[in-house]
Amino acid sequence: MNEHATLNASVFSQLRQDILTGRLLPGERLRAETLRQRYDVGGSPVREALMRLEAEGFVVLEENKGFRVADISVAHLQDLSRTRVEVEGLALKWSIAKGGVDWESAIVASMHRLASVPKRLDTAGHEQNAVWLRYHREFHASLVAACDSPVLLSIRNRLFDQAERYVALSISAGGEVRDDVGEHRAIMDAVLSRDVEMSVVLSRRHIERTTQKLLAAMESRAVSA
Repeated sequence: MNEHATLNASVFSQLRQDILTGRLLPGERLRAETLRQRYDVGGSPVREALMRLEAEGFVVLEENKGFRVADISVAHLQDLSRTRVEVEGLALKWSIAKGGVDWESAIVASMHRLASVPKRLDTAGHEQNAVWLRYHREFHASLVAACDSPVLLSIRNRLFDQAERYVALSISAGGEVRDDVGEHRAIMDAVLSRDVEMSVVLSRRHIERTTQKLLAAMESRAVSA
């Protein structure tokens, strides 16, 4: 990869992460000059990153107004949650059927990392930990890594990326205190014991609890919908 391509990839990655983690909020205007200063780059990498993120659904281009972060909504969250439940469940089933010792070891290691860091950085419980979010992504990816279907994993990963914005916002919204380690460990135990039915049930509950928490926050206007 040449220097130009490396710079473009870096800006894209930073901007995407800022959207996924809520540092750039839904509906926020994305002015090129502001982003150039934020990432200390020229205009070309910023424009390319914005166009790529528009294609992924994280950014919206409005005529005569420019780019903004894609909005969140109750309808989108509910649709996303229903779809994720089905796709994650299918990927889990296939992984449990095909996974071997290396797959099991990777799950245990990723669970250890996830349990090693706090979900929130501040005592008020509203500032999410970027390291926890990364480990959270890695843990859930490890569960389905053995499904042996690049097509299914591609769909699953895109849905997870869309959901990650909502996960970050649900942390910032506060509210219900969950036993995150316990929830994830229960999913891991069911998967490693090859209990397909329980694995799918626990995965569904895990997704739906996050969805219900954020819906409550949106309805109380703790998070703008």
